[in-house]
Amino acid sequence: MSGNTIGTLFTVTSFGESHGPAIGCVVDGCP
Repeated sequence: MSGNTIGTLFTVTSFGESHGPAIGCVVDGCP
């Protein structure tokens, strides 16, 4: 999976086109 993964309790994965309007974010482990 491309993007940045940050966190231990929470995994936040950001994704999107580097030169496009499409940007998303996925958060795992949120209570």
